[in-house]
Amino acid sequence: MSCLYASAPACSDLLCLLRRAAHFAHYANADDSAEEDNLHTGGNEARTLGPWSSARQLVEGRAAAAAAREDKIAAAAQAVAAAEAEADWRPRRDPALGPRVPPRVGKLFSMCLAVLVEYIDDVETLYGMPTMIKVQLARAVADARRMTPEVLRLFTDDGPDEVVLPECSQLMPATLAEALVPCATPRLERLELGLCGRGFGDAVAAAMVAGGQLSRLRSLTLGGAYRTTDADLAKLLAAAPDLAELRLPQCSRLQDACAIARLTPNLEMLDLTECRGISVQSLQQCLTSLKSLRVLELNGDTEVTDDLLTEVALACPLRRLGVSNCSAVTDRGVRGVAAAAPQLTALIADDVGRLTDAALVALSESCRDIQEVSLRRCTKVTDVGVAALTLSGKLRSLNMSGIAHVGPASIKALATSCKESLEELDVSWCRGVPEAWLGVLADSCTNLLRLTIFGCSQVTTKLLNGHTNDALEIVGATAQKTPPPSVARIVLRPEA
Repeated sequence: MSCLYASAPACSDLLCLLRRAAHFAHYANADDSAEEDNLHTGGNEARTLGPWSSARQLVEGRAAAAAAREDKIAAAAQAVAAAEAEADWRPRRDPALGPRVPPRVGKLFSMCLAVLVEYIDDVETLYGMPTMIKVQLARAVADARRMTPEVLRLFTDDGPDEVVLPECSQLMPATLAEALVPCATPRLERLELGLCGRGFGDAVAAAMVAGGQLSRLRSLTLGGAYRTTDADLAKLLAAAPDLAELRLPQCSRLQDACAIARLTPNLEMLDLTECRGISVQSLQQCLTSLKSLRVLELNGDTEVTDDLLTEVALACPLRRLGVSNCSAVTDRGVRGVAAAAPQLTALIADDVGRLTDAALVALSESCRDIQEVSLRRCTKVTDVGVAALTLSGKLRSLNMSGIAHVGPASIKALATSCKESLEELDVSWCRGVPEAWLGVLADSCTNLLRLTIFGCSQVTTKLLNGHTNDALEIVGATAQKTPPPSVARIVLRPEA
């Protein structure tokens, strides 16, 4: 007994443990995403030790975690204090002049497209129209939801080399097959079908490949094809062995990705956004076999792991990676990608809540050509990580919407290091960013074209109307209400 009492922790620590006994008795394993102030900082092995050894380990672990937190808070406070001083910025343009007057006459090309869309039902043929213009017209018609079966034939007649139909939700299988079969020739180079789940299935796929090989097809997009199975896809891929770009977002019935690598080994771009039916093992076998893969989109796949990302980065010359909403991805995965793929130029990691500054520091140190980063709602990121991304001076696009811990230090770093490269910035709901520093950014970054500020209630007309960048478009500004004009009061008196 004397030995036990001799090895026991201090009385205050013992009382603390007793108060938390219920929580300790019903312990559930915490994952890596747990907060730093977890009650069980001592580690999972503490559960298997004796009561006094376990208690001592927990106490020592809490003390170490508390010291680490204090060091982190002190470092962050020091970094913020260096940039906390209000920027010495004054509007060079008088805000009282009001907003800049937009051009009264739009672009002639846009006006012509609008006229064609309005009267698209009366157009008899698009014969002779260049493919590039026909593609833009198809997008405009789809945006206006005017893609009827009759209009569809305008874009598929005469065997075009590109068929772009961004919105096919109104097309039935028979209609889609009737329009696409004449286009399925060796001349076809690009086929894009968006929201085609209603009309695209096994019958359409079989009809398209019945005519022979699609030997020149380089780009294939089947968006939202929820009826497409692995067999249907294999029929198309077998007919297009030289395919370089394959986009299959929201194709929920796909289960085996191995056929993709087997039938199209020269893929350079692959988009499997929200294809949650594909297992991690199948993904690993497929992706590590694509030795030319440069662009990979795995957004929305909660089964994507750090090990998978590292192996793919080692096997492929990745330049762009999308892992938005991949909840299992952590700092370890991003560090592995950064180390294995120093040529990476774009990382899209929206809603990956387990990313911290450590991942961004590693990314900036290894990937010196990083140009596009999106970190929407990555709530553990702070000024330290954002400032690290700017060190290369090549950042063109940055999205840090919904990150509460960014402030003046991030904007100062962007305005200093990326004044010639930055083109797009999203600071929506970042209310810790002062208006004055946004003014410095707008005046310093001469190539900045788009600044998004939804939810930034600190921004006033001083910034909106006072910056000097005439090419800058500020999106999401709160509408400035003007007081109603004074109206003379009329009093009606009854006649005497």
